[in-house]
Amino acid sequence: MKFVTMPPIQPFSSSTVSALLFALSMTFPTWADGPLHVVTEEFPPYNHLVDGEAHGLSTEVVQAVLDHAGVDADIDFYPWARAYQIAQAEPNTLIYSIALIPEREPLFEWIGVIAPYRTSFYKLKSNTDLTIQSLEDARPYRIGVSQEDVIKTYLENRGFERFEITNDDDLIVRMLYFGRMELIAHDEAAMPIRVKAAGFDMALIERAYRIDDLTGSLYMAMHPDSDPDLIRALRDSLAAIKANGTYEAILSRYFPE
Repeated sequence: MKFVTMPPIQPFSSSTVSALLFALSMTFPTWADGPLHVVTEEFPPYNHLVDGEAHGLSTEVVQAVLDHAGVDADIDFYPWARAYQIAQAEPNTLIYSIALIPEREPLFEWIGVIAPYRTSFYKLKSNTDLTIQSLEDARPYRIGVSQEDVIKTYLENRGFERFEITNDDDLIVRMLYFGRMELIAHDEAAMPIRVKAAGFDMALIERAYRIDDLTGSLYMAMHPDSDPDLIRALRDSLAAIKANGTYEAILSRYFPE
């Protein structure tokens, strides 16, 4: 057996060590105020759990943004009111899918649009006496909404008072079927999924009126005291995946038309 004598290992100079640490920091970004926390709710087809894993249109967009930015983060699901509370209380927290209305604008740093969104009132088809041709027409009726949801905030700020409020969207559907309310205000893409999950037939429900002010986009947003470099990185990455075609490819899987 032939032994080869190796030259002694020379210690790295302080300048070499500094250069290596700088290179690692460029490859794996760190944020001064701690790691990113992502919160959301069960809101298919935008964000929902399948076998414990986060799925959905908005989830795919958010994950693509995180991947592009080189940021690792856990996505935690909560009832919407809890997710909303966490996002307002804890810096370096990102929340999605969230609608932007004037009342919310100063509460967050808005990263950008991640999905299209449309909101309507729904009623039972059998309720033929109920006709809505304007937002004002809905005022006399009992309306099912989710706690801390943008729809509830919007209607409250316009003087609506007759709400059936719950954190369980399936319960709202059941309450409509059993006559506890006359209207549900809900996202159009999610409504058929919600009705099916509650064990009912969407053929028995119809859209009564689209709320134009709540028809637009869903966003990802950050606590306003989050690390500004992290906010900038996420905004830049969202713009990048829209420019390189990733965003459109995700949308086309959910909205082929």
